[in-house]
Amino acid sequence: MKSAADWWKQFASHLPFQKALRMPQFDMILLTPREAEGANVLEHTAGTPVREGGGDETYRCGGCKTKLLINVAHHDAHGVVVKCGKCGKINTEPHHHH
Repeated sequence: MKSAADWWKQFASHLPFQKALRMPQFDMILLTPREAEGANVLEHTAGTPVREGGGDETYRCGGCKTKLLINVAHHDAHGVVVKCGKCGKINTEPHHHH
């Protein structure tokens, strides 16, 4: 038998406002070092996002899924190239559209 707390959690998960509260997350596209040549590559430090705040989109490393950009606006991620501090992979934003 479910506890009252579990029942409310399941009930609330079906309410429309719950979906609006979920921040979209995107896996970034991996680049080879050659593809990243000439780009301004931001160096990520494991445990700290490269950028945070100003929006509702989170971008994860395409290799290890570490969050590199957290709750940023789409325009703040556009064209960004980031070297993951955890796995060393070079990432760029996935060019999605709203």
